[in-house]
Amino acid sequence: MTDIACRDTSDVPRGTTHLDTDYLILGAGAMGMAFADVIVAEDPAARIVMVDRHANPGGHWNDVYPFVTLHQPSAFYGLNSTQLGRGGADLSSGAEIVAYFRRAMDRFLATGRVRFLPMSEYQGEGRIVSTVDRDQVTTVTALRRVVDATYSRVAVPSVNPPRYEIGPDVTVIPPNDLARIGRPWERYVVVGAGKTGIDSILFLLDHGVSPERIQWIVPNDAWLLNRASMHPRVVLDTTVSMVRSTAHSDDIDDVFLRLEREGILFRIDTRTLPTKWRCATVDRRELAGLRRIDDVVRMGRVQRIGGGKISLDRGTVEVLEDSLFIDCSSDGLAKVDPRPMFSEGLVTLQPVFMCQQTFSAALVAHVELLDLSDERRNRICEPVPLPQLKHDLPTALITTAQNMINCNRHLPVWLRRSRLYLGHHAAPHRYLLNSAKLALLQRRAVSSTNRMRQQAAVPSSVDGSGRT
Repeated sequence: MTDIACRDTSDVPRGTTHLDTDYLILGAGAMGMAFADVIVAEDPAARIVMVDRHANPGGHWNDVYPFVTLHQPSAFYGLNSTQLGRGGADLSSGAEIVAYFRRAMDRFLATGRVRFLPMSEYQGEGRIVSTVDRDQVTTVTALRRVVDATYSRVAVPSVNPPRYEIGPDVTVIPPNDLARIGRPWERYVVVGAGKTGIDSILFLLDHGVSPERIQWIVPNDAWLLNRASMHPRVVLDTTVSMVRSTAHSDDIDDVFLRLEREGILFRIDTRTLPTKWRCATVDRRELAGLRRIDDVVRMGRVQRIGGGKISLDRGTVEVLEDSLFIDCSSDGLAKVDPRPMFSEGLVTLQPVFMCQQTFSAALVAHVELLDLSDERRNRICEPVPLPQLKHDLPTALITTAQNMINCNRHLPVWLRRSRLYLGHHAAPHRYLLNSAKLALLQRRAVSSTNRMRQQAAVPSSVDGSGRT
């Protein structure tokens, strides 16, 4: 018997192939690959069909700018089975990550239990159509689950055009084109203050562009993580410190200011209190570089560029002659409403730990293989919505902490051995000590978070388990 059952049917259009499989995974990006990796490793009988619009696995990494790297250590990214990068604080490049996922897919295919359908689009009801030949149709019956690995909707500027108007007299490029511009410009205007905008500013500075020739459109200031606090040796201590700050703070700004004093968080402009929190991470050298930019426009989002001016939410700014605009305004990880992770016939992949997508997908795959009801699975794996605003941090933290507590209770050995887990690299005594601290802090953190939500007039609250 073949591992992937494949049969041609006589009552469907010519060119249609039917596949029976255990799991149909929608999306071969980082989360889809991390889920498949655990299924392949831990269930030798399981069969998988993966479908993706790209020609290669890796999802959005196929579309990113050439100078991109991870902003947190490679030790916490990729697949549970295979090390990425050189370990420690190493930050893998986009090209390294694409090659890493390509090699992983080759290993999956070599098992004979995985089928990959690239350059294809899922149309629902098990129907998959090639994006290069509409006559190539595959229908799939998933005997266990359909796994939606696309729910996070990752989008990068190269495939997500600006949402503001652009006049005919304006040159706007995605950051992908920065590495191949053919001449110097008098003015470089970076639109967007997320990780992509930060990377574009640093790219220009690292290639000798004077800070005086850079203008930065910052719709909203964001708190930034200190990369040193995410080093594998100390990241579990950082997690405990973040939960402790939540537990002992009187208001949301107090949480962030406590963490800033501990050196865990940064803000670029110390005269303002940022309103955003997206887990973007920098080191002290990068922070110093960003602070060299004096021409920072804080007037909200861009509405239109053209006619010699930039129109924003709260005013206009003159466009200097010979200006090149670098659009970094795409919302790479949009906030979506959480869904139950497990439902009948469906797994919807979402973060289980704050800003740790690939570990979350690996964990969900392991829980899927346990002999549990979906109700119990969902109690172990509570979704953590991707944070956007500073008020999102406490809820994301305490839900993450509760998931850690649940996992330590239900699957402690797997959790400790998972290379993607934040606590994997901690010494055993530090691991046990910090796990105990989290459990002791959790109730007070929940109470503090509910109080902060009431102060901010946010209608939802969290219960004692960390659920919203």
